[in-house]
Amino acid sequence: MITETKEIYKCEHCRKLYQVKRFAEFHEQCCNKNPDNKRACFGCKFLVKKPFELFYDTWNGESSRMLDLLYCNSKEHYLYPPKVEAKGNWLVIENDTDTNEPMPKPNECDKYVDELSDYVEHWIDKK
Repeated sequence: MITETKEIYKCEHCRKLYQVKRFAEFHEQCCNKNPDNKRACFGCKFLVKKPFELFYDTWNGESSRMLDLLYCNSKEHYLYPPKVEAKGNWLVIENDTDTNEPMPKPNECDKYVDELSDYVEHWIDKK
């Protein structure tokens, strides 16, 4: 019988185990339970999914593809979540009118309006 002793690495937030340190470090940046990844945008009424047509070159010419991107109706630009930022695969938008920016941290957004605020106001008015 062979017995091995090996170091393992554990995510501080979700306790997932890894045998390779760099994979554990990368996971911690993307972990859903990481408090640094919490964004108020996910509960804001201005955040919507908006279709975006992406054009790209292929070996036989230009092609296009429809994507659903997160869009802030208040700030009027596209947003990408922290997980996408950590992976480095956000979409570079080269239009004059549109930009793609990282989601602001909870205290950095002055336009935040809770999704439930209209519901609560409507419910209070009925009483």
